[in-house]
Amino acid sequence: MDRSRALLIHSLGSSLPPIRKLLEERNLSVHLSRTWEEAEKTYQAFPSGQLKFIFADITLCQGNGWDKFIQRARSTAADVAIICFHPQFPTSLSELLERSLPAAEIRSAVAETEEPLIVGDIRQFREVLDLASRYASHDITVLITGETGTGKEIMARHIHNQSSRRDKPFVPCNMTAIPETLVESELFGYVKGAFTGADKNKRGLIEAAEEGSLFLDEIGDLPATIQLKLLRFLESREFYKVGESTPKIADVRIIAATNKDLDKAILEDGFRKDLYYRLNSARIILPPLRERKEDIILLVANFVYQTCRQTQKAIKKISSSVKVLLLDYPWPGNIRELKNVIESAVMVSDDEYLTLSDLPMHLQQYAKNHRDEIGAKAIRNITEAEREIIEQALKESNGNKAKAAELLGISTRTLYRKIVKFSGSTDQDSAP
Repeated sequence: MDRSRALLIHSLGSSLPPIRKLLEERNLSVHLSRTWEEAEKTYQAFPSGQLKFIFADITLCQGNGWDKFIQRARSTAADVAIICFHPQFPTSLSELLERSLPAAEIRSAVAETEEPLIVGDIRQFREVLDLASRYASHDITVLITGETGTGKEIMARHIHNQSSRRDKPFVPCNMTAIPETLVESELFGYVKGAFTGADKNKRGLIEAAEEGSLFLDEIGDLPATIQLKLLRFLESREFYKVGESTPKIADVRIIAATNKDLDKAILEDGFRKDLYYRLNSARIILPPLRERKEDIILLVANFVYQTCRQTQKAIKKISSSVKVLLLDYPWPGNIRELKNVIESAVMVSDDEYLTLSDLPMHLQQYAKNHRDEIGAKAIRNITEAEREIIEQALKESNGNKAKAAELLGISTRTLYRKIVKFSGSTDQDSAP
């Protein structure tokens, strides 16, 4: 039985084998292009109706090349399925394969989704996501803990959007941003005349989140008197507005978060044990970025893509030295710090590649202090990338070196020389 043909448009800056393997395991005959120009030539070479799928690296899906290619695909093959994916997201691509989108819908599908993008592919983080999805399907209170900048609000939004309350409000509130004297009235609301200046009734955050989710960030800083009232609400769904003696009932899911050690806060700061036990029954612990090194380049690719969309800049790639630095740096501010660094670098860069000179000064200084180590790692990365591309070209050409050299845009002699260079790590039969 003939395999369906697929065109894979994939950037040079990311690892190819996992994506290609995933497609081939689904009985697809994969034809590779690295640019939209290459993709256009490959597309023209297919007889009408033979190409069934186009898989496009989402970091390339922007600009004139993308627009022209999509316009041609729409006009000549309305039934071809076009699927955009993050280049190092095999698990997400696997899910996308279950629901291929027509060419006419792909751009709106990419642009209009409101689901927060949860980026992470290491086993530890996938387990966190699985737990979050299970909690989302049950209408229970969830506590999210983790260091500052680890993405607690994004995780809370993810839980809300995965739940039956997804079409109702998601109301976020950082408890440290509200003066202690105003916390009760902000949370529960008040009635006219409750205190000086209360000249009308006011809805609180709980009422604003009716039938939806209320996200209470930095719950560890909640005043003790409000902790008791929040506990009462969690247990009975009843609350009192300030200045009112009749209780109200609200259908609201509470998602709380903190960067504090609540066990320690119970002993030192008087955090209520009963509230802690009520919250801790469904807990998600987000790992710091230093424990997710394998996800850093994946996060960077997403932040570059998002920033380029917002600033209308050309899609940028990351130099080898910058990649090594980003992997080596300890990231005390976690994902938030990484996001800010990448956004700043993209905005100040005027080149196709992000280089060390585009990074904030504290990272440039870090690079100078670790110059030898970063330089050695960068050279190894470049060598490994070149070896990988040659192996893929040989596989694409079924071992035909002349054809592989043509695919790579180099002479056969140069290809032979490189095969010899990598003979210790490539198939010995490939050597001349």
